[in-house]
Amino acid sequence: MPSLQDESFTQLADEERRRDDKIRSSQPYVRFALIVVVILGVVVAGGLLIRNRLQAREVAAYQSYMSQVADIVTRSNDVGAKLSTLITAPGNATRKDVQTKLDQFNKSVAEQTVAVLALNPPGNLRDAHEWLTASMRIRERGMAEFSPSLMSAMEVLDTDVPSDQISRAMQKFVLADVAYSEFFASEATGVLRAKNVSDVKIVAADFLADDDLASKSGVVKWLTALKSTEELQAIHGVGLIKVVAKPSDKSITNGGTFDLPSSDQLRFLITVENQGNMAETDVPVTLRLQGPNSVQPQIVSIKIPDIKAKESKEVEIKGVNPTDYGEKALLKIEVGPVPNEKNLDNNSLEAHVVFVL
Repeated sequence: MPSLQDESFTQLADEERRRDDKIRSSQPYVRFALIVVVILGVVVAGGLLIRNRLQAREVAAYQSYMSQVADIVTRSNDVGAKLSTLITAPGNATRKDVQTKLDQFNKSVAEQTVAVLALNPPGNLRDAHEWLTASMRIRERGMAEFSPSLMSAMEVLDTDVPSDQISRAMQKFVLADVAYSEFFASEATGVLRAKNVSDVKIVAADFLADDDLASKSGVVKWLTALKSTEELQAIHGVGLIKVVAKPSDKSITNGGTFDLPSSDQLRFLITVENQGNMAETDVPVTLRLQGPNSVQPQIVSIKIPDIKAKESKEVEIKGVNPTDYGEKALLKIEVGPVPNEKNLDNNSLEAHVVFVL
């Protein structure tokens, strides 16, 4: 008969065996639970990493877009500052200099509009971007209207009517700044705040640092001062540069006597120069030829349709008949005068011609 001690040992051994069996049977579930926890941890961490990376990419997109906008607006403001300087403090600028600078300003503003159209705004800034585009188009249209209005105003004494035209064009500069500030900049500020985008500077649009320059009274003030600048005064005048008789190719100069072949192909090439700083139109060129036995001179007149400042043009006068053989005839050629021309000293020449066989 087994002892009590042996029975107790057997019971303890059975309990230990059952405990081991229970642990072994639960190990797969524990491992599974651990695997699930690890997987969930990886998924959560991965999700957070992806979200942070996407958020960083989104922030970078907003920052890049706003940086490009700031660059364009800064360059646009620079054009406006140069324009203000040109009309209020032209220095020694001539009319040609003014036209050249206006052409440059027009080109720059047009290029800036193209640059804005090429931008790719992040999703929530697309509506604001439409206002940015609109503001640039308004500024470009104003610049396109301002340039010819100013140059036309420089050609007349009146300041009242030209000031209206110039003011209307410049009001578009002010309107463009308002559209940018009230709609683009304000909306962009709200979007950037909602997206927690920092380190972004929204540059103010100040094409005209002083909006009064665009008012009617402001335009009258600076336009009057501008037109009184000596270098910008309108100068009108043409000069007779050269006369060549054909078909002999003989140059005719003032005060001389010249033998010319008597020919039914007689004609004269006359070079005229615009010596002022304004374009001229319908410039008259007149030739008179009178022999000693003629009661009335032969007169032939033509017009140069247009000639730019400092430009030279050659015209031909034909239909002139040679005077009697061997007689000294008076030849007079006159160019201009054009309206408001003051110096007529170089507008004509007189010479004697003798037609020979």
